Parts: sequence; structure tokens; C-alpha cells
Amino acid sequence: MRSLIKPFLVAAVSLGVLVGCVADDKKPTSTLSQATKTKVAMMKELCTHSGSIARYLKGHKNPKREARLGTPADMELRAIAIQGLAKRLKYGSVAFYAAQLEEAGASGSKSAVKEAFGPVAGGISGAIKLDRGKKTYGKCGCKKYKFKCKAPKKKK
Repeated sequence: MRSLIKPFLVAAVSLGVLVGCVADDKKPTSTLSQATKTKVAMMKELCTHSGSIARYLKGHKNPKREARLGTPADMELRAIAIQGLAKRLKYGSVAFYAAQLEEAGASGSKSAVKEAFGPVAGGISGAIKLDRGKKTYGKCGCKKYKFKCKAPKKKK
């Protein structure tokens, strides 16, 4: 009986020590404020909507995959989302061009959507590049319609 208790006791103590060490090593993953995190999340969502519209316009060889990319009505809803996000982020030109994209999506023509999407894509990338210069967000970019942010460097 004594020979069974000792190994279990040693295992329990060592497990407790390991869990305690692991719990102490946790560091805060981000030093950004909640408002900054919210703005970065909205910028990421804006980039995602833009990428979805670009993939729709590019199309696909396979008809089944082409159907999954969306319809002009879906692009109208994405344009409404872009317009709302742009207003919250105070990207005036993007909101203006997104309204035109919404009208093009309502028309049901893929060519009209393609024509109206050019200024929206340029406005989104330009606005994110302007925000990139602000040191609070770090270096953010929407390349190939994937949003990535590098954390800002800490001051010494």
C-alpha cells in the first residue's frame, strides 16, 4: 500500500508545479486598447468583403464553384456592409463609391458590378495605407485581400 501512495503523491506534486509554472509564463498577447482592436477588426472585415467581391468578379472555371462565389444580389449586400463599415471608420470616399457599387449590384449585371468595384477597391487600399502610417495600429495591409497587421514597436 505504501509503495502505491508515494508514486501518486510525487506525480501529483510534480503536475502541480508544472501547471503553476505554465500559468505564470502567460504574457499579454496585445498591448492595443479596446478601441484600437475594434478598428483593426473593422478594417479586416472591410478587406474580407472586398476580397469576396474580387473573387466573384474573377470567377472560376468550374460552374459549381462559380455558383458558390455569389450573385449580384450578394454583392449588393456586401456593398451595403462596406458602406456601413466605411462610415464607421470615417472613410468618406469608400462609402461614396460603395453606394454606387450597391446600385450596380441591384442592377443584376456582373459587368456593372465590375465597373463600380474599381474605385471601391482603390479607396479601401488607400484608406488602409493611410491608417498604416499611424503608429497606434502597427503596419496593416490588405494584400491579395488578406488582412494582416504587425504590432507596433514598443518605445524604449
